Amino acid sequence: MEILLSADGAEALGTRFSSIEGITPVLFQRDGSLTRNGRPVTRDEVSPKAAWLSLDVLITKRVFDYVDHLLNMPSLEWVQSTAAGFDNPLFVEMAKKGIRLTNSDAQSVAIAEFVLGSVLVEFQNPTARHQNQSEKKWKGVDFREIAGTTWMIVGIGNIGNETAKRARAFDAHIIGVKRTGESLEAHETIRPADMKARLPECDVVVFTSPLNNETHHMGNAAFFASMKEGATFVNIGRGGLVNETDLLAALDKGTPGVAILDVFETEPLPETSPLWDHANVRVTPHSSPKSNGTPVRAQELFLENLRAFLKEEPLRNEVPAATIIGSAA
Repeated sequence: MEILLSADGAEALGTRFSSIEGITPVLFQRDGSLTRNGRPVTRDEVSPKAAWLSLDVLITKRVFDYVDHLLNMPSLEWVQSTAAGFDNPLFVEMAKKGIRLTNSDAQSVAIAEFVLGSVLVEFQNPTARHQNQSEKKWKGVDFREIAGTTWMIVGIGNIGNETAKRARAFDAHIIGVKRTGESLEAHETIRPADMKARLPECDVVVFTSPLNNETHHMGNAAFFASMKEGATFVNIGRGGLVNETDLLAALDKGTPGVAILDVFETEPLPETSPLWDHANVRVTPHSSPKSNGTPVRAQELFLENLRAFLKEEPLRNEVPAATIIGSAA
């Protein structure tokens, strides 16, 4: 069975991939060409049934050439993505073609640690401590404890549960917001229709939701007006979850008191964006998953699902086509 993946991805997997019996790699090279068994091939000469959209492709402009292959290979049955979401229209096109799609939870640990670390920075104020040290001042800095705070995690899936687990370890109370079911890590789970009524209780609000018609700009003027004064707002979901103009106006009023943003409606964030210069905004360039552990977990997930695919067993993290198509309706 032919499997499509990047040459860099195959190299990273090493013998864990090459030793799997019954597979023939079709390698996507850095220049966009394809090779099989070390020889150049055209798209029409290969018939892969599975493909891995690895991180080395996903975060570069090469992704467009790669996805063009995916959309024009009739043999393709399944794609493992290293992304958590499927809101990009290209994934919708794949789902419409009947290609099975599995997403990734490999970044969940890294993002959860990013959230906790970012909130701790706001609460602990290490900048003041560093300043005192640089000035050789023997002066303590007061800080705020996470213990006893209330967190609302909106869209509490893989990333949200990992975040909740860590915040709970600091003795925070966790309210999970979820359309159906219960969160495994939250103290209580509520529905989206109820979240505004609970916002005044929350010291930290974290967006981890996918982007769809229901969640687009859910962070708007009315949402922020319902938050507790001085609360910390974090968005590591998708930029389109937040109306950035409304957020800036809300920050000027103190609700929230600070916004930690790793995702934006336009990426890279334009240099003209006022978010760069606002005193109460923390900007990072969609980098919350960039840990040493994320690539390793992504590799293991692909290998796990590949073995299951070869045995015709259920795939972990498979997202129904109807869910992907419906999110763009």
